[in-house]
Amino acid sequence: MHKKINSSIAVVVLIIAQILYLLTMAPTFSFWDCGEFIATAYTLGVPHPPGAPFFLIVGRLFSMIPFFEDIGARVNLISTISSSVTVMLTYLIIVRFIILYRDKNPNDWSLSEKISAYGSGVVGSLALAFSDSFWFNAVETEVYAASIFFTAIVIWLILKWNEEADQEGNERWLMVLMYMMGLSIGVHLLNLLAIFAIALVYYYHRYEVNVKSFIWLIVISSGLFFLIYPGIIKFLPALMNSVSPWIAVVAAAGLGYAIYYTQKERMRIMNTIVVSLFLIVLGYTTYTVIFIRAQADPPINENAPTTMKTFHSYLNREQYGDLPLWPRRWSSDPTHQRNYSKYDSEFDYFWNYQLVHMYARYFGWQFIGRAGDVQDSGVDWSKLWGLPFVLGMFGMYHHFRRQWTMGLVVGALFMVTGFALILYLNQTEPQPRERDYSYVGSFFAFAIWIGIGIDGLFEALRESFRDEKTLVPGAAALCLCGLLFVDGRMLQVNYYDHSRANNYSPWDYAYNLLQSCDKDAVLFTNGDNDTFPLWYLQEVARIRTDVRVVNLSLANTDWYILQLKNESPRGAKKVKFRLSDDQIRQLSYMRWDAKRISLPVPQNKITPRGDLITSETDTTDIHAPKPPAQLVDKIEWTFSPAISVPGRSGEQPQGFIRAQDVVVYEVVANNIWERPVYFAITVSESNMIGLNQYLRLDGLAYKIVPVKSSKAFDYVEPDILYGKLMNTFQYRNLGNEDVYYEETTRRMVSNYKNIFMRLAAEYATSPNASSEIKTADGSMKRVQNKDLAIKVLDKAEEILPNERYEIDYRLLSGVISLYANLGENSKARALLPELQEKANQYDSGGDPRPKFVLAQAYKEVGAYEQAEALYQELYSRFQDPMLKQELNEIRRTLGRNTTGNDASASESSLDSIEKTLQP
Repeated sequence: MHKKINSSIAVVVLIIAQILYLLTMAPTFSFWDCGEFIATAYTLGVPHPPGAPFFLIVGRLFSMIPFFEDIGARVNLISTISSSVTVMLTYLIIVRFIILYRDKNPNDWSLSEKISAYGSGVVGSLALAFSDSFWFNAVETEVYAASIFFTAIVIWLILKWNEEADQEGNERWLMVLMYMMGLSIGVHLLNLLAIFAIALVYYYHRYEVNVKSFIWLIVISSGLFFLIYPGIIKFLPALMNSVSPWIAVVAAAGLGYAIYYTQKERMRIMNTIVVSLFLIVLGYTTYTVIFIRAQADPPINENAPTTMKTFHSYLNREQYGDLPLWPRRWSSDPTHQRNYSKYDSEFDYFWNYQLVHMYARYFGWQFIGRAGDVQDSGVDWSKLWGLPFVLGMFGMYHHFRRQWTMGLVVGALFMVTGFALILYLNQTEPQPRERDYSYVGSFFAFAIWIGIGIDGLFEALRESFRDEKTLVPGAAALCLCGLLFVDGRMLQVNYYDHSRANNYSPWDYAYNLLQSCDKDAVLFTNGDNDTFPLWYLQEVARIRTDVRVVNLSLANTDWYILQLKNESPRGAKKVKFRLSDDQIRQLSYMRWDAKRISLPVPQNKITPRGDLITSETDTTDIHAPKPPAQLVDKIEWTFSPAISVPGRSGEQPQGFIRAQDVVVYEVVANNIWERPVYFAITVSESNMIGLNQYLRLDGLAYKIVPVKSSKAFDYVEPDILYGKLMNTFQYRNLGNEDVYYEETTRRMVSNYKNIFMRLAAEYATSPNASSEIKTADGSMKRVQNKDLAIKVLDKAEEILPNERYEIDYRLLSGVISLYANLGENSKARALLPELQEKANQYDSGGDPRPKFVLAQAYKEVGAYEQAEALYQELYSRFQDPMLKQELNEIRRTLGRNTTGNDASASESSLDSIEKTLQP
């Protein structure tokens, strides 16, 4: 009876979790690594080291099953299913632990005991399901949902073995467990940390607990861990690289003979060990997929591990370097060094940053409450009222009190997937993103204690009330309270900001970035979020495969540059380099002094505004750039060092350039007159080798053109930009308040706001003129610039409402100024309260800029009384003559007497305040 009830409830828990995750699943890929994993799964490519071959195989299978039209959604199902099964396994594990410490056949349980045990499992498992980081992983394509599934399944398997350990054939559970361990290597190495908890269960069942045997347990479990990692995972490929690939064949033959011999001689324990080792290696063989597929030169072939040497390097993650365990402040990066200086010692850094900020804070997010959705957000007790945390702590106490051995099993899992992982990772400050997803194994362990906490409360109740008539409603009430105030509250608080439903922003952003480029363009990108989405669109959706994406981070590696030079993925043109393959392999940091570079412009190849002439170009109606931008006969710029290293005492600093700087120069110098070259707008100015005065804003990318602007990034061709922003780009659901966008998405899409503003400002410079624009249906229409500027500003507010997307107060004041100057005073005034709020928010007391910008906005819209009061306040605080001049001007407008001499605002004072006002 117990088995039937337990299994039925487990299935119900699975269904609840799966429905929840399907409702909140991303409808396509998400930012960060998701686009890369889906693209490499779909094409069986090679992702970043050390790869996830088993995940790719499963991902390829899911991509072929037509659950959804979008391939990304199909692969996302791996995470939803892995997570819901993990929730079910958590339920079964909690119930199993309760059975173990009750030491009573569950078929003999009273009704109250059944309600408590099963209810505890439901409360604990749903607490995991609704927790912050677990839910985040469950609705996107990442390896962490599948990884925690493997952790849960091996814990459940060892408990299943423990249940049948004294029966014939119990070893089969261990065999399956070891095979799962082997397969998990092809997803993520985190699952190997469960070895210590598994070893404890085996030890408690087979051996007498004493100091000597416990020491042997530590030695043997540590030995098993190191046998797998780095033994099998790193040293076996190293031997294959240094000695011969035939080492793998010899090892397999040796294992095969050992299995045969131990079976023949009835050496049961040794046979179990050897078979287990064989199954781990068998699971690990999924890595042959990486090696085999690399030989096929797929479009995504990171590190190109085509030889044993490069394959060994790939597995060792040599691209990223080694992380020492000591010192804790190990990085020489200047940014890291500045942050290290905030801490008094290595221990201070470890405790306050690595342990408290990078783990305890994440732990608090799960079971106490998250203060906000921006990076470095703290813990907020008002969110979950701390109830999951308190219940879990009580559950831990109760577990150790009732059965300390199994309490230590959960405790070991909790510690090694939390504290030990922190020691190993030795993270630097700052991190590019939150790393809470790494510690979900620790949160999984704590969720077990949350469930046990309910049963602990029931047992406390039973100590006071022995009557079953009282205990049955008491147990039901405890479980109901747990469901309502723990699980229910977690669901209520976390639902909105964990739902990716109808969130197409990564897809649209990638589409818009690719559509910013002309045919056969070379596009420089910066990092994960402006590269991996493009890989997805090109490799999965097969959109704009003609564009060659050049990721500047990867451009520091020889294999990537060689791929750009020598390969033509999906028929795209090769990128021309003058450097030979051998020269490329030698690229590294180079000593460099600033040099003046000049590239002559072939006038017969370009239009009057700098675009390349192609067979499709119609040059009859193309105008020259509007002054001060001007077409030049050569592109000249100073190529300065990207890095400056302090010299020795008395010596000048030395300049260096990186391989990526050489790549940018080589691409521009050898391709610029044959195909368009762009920088994504996310590329920083320091990575543009000094070309910023020859850039035209064409959407989400800057095009390099032989048109020199008086200021960097200042050149715009309104008709090109209008066509892309208003007719070509997609903005699905950005203005939909029911769709949640996390910080990364908000940051990425905020780029749109700046571009709309730039286009509107360009039209506003000549409001009475008219421009010919292409409408959505492809026809041409002439419209007054004033109307176009208003239309652009209105569109920006429609798709990116200010109250939802953070906008800098200076940019907001610019929008107000544009509306006012275009005669849309009511729209300008409607934005004033928001600007006032931002000005007050940023007013630090020593900086006049926020309030000065607000005062100017009041003046622009004719709110002279408010402007007068604010200028008076600013003048009384800063006593700047320019402020006095502004105040007197406002008073004259209001027909009031002025005091003082306007001329007292000297030109030098005016220059001073204007410099202060620069962003």
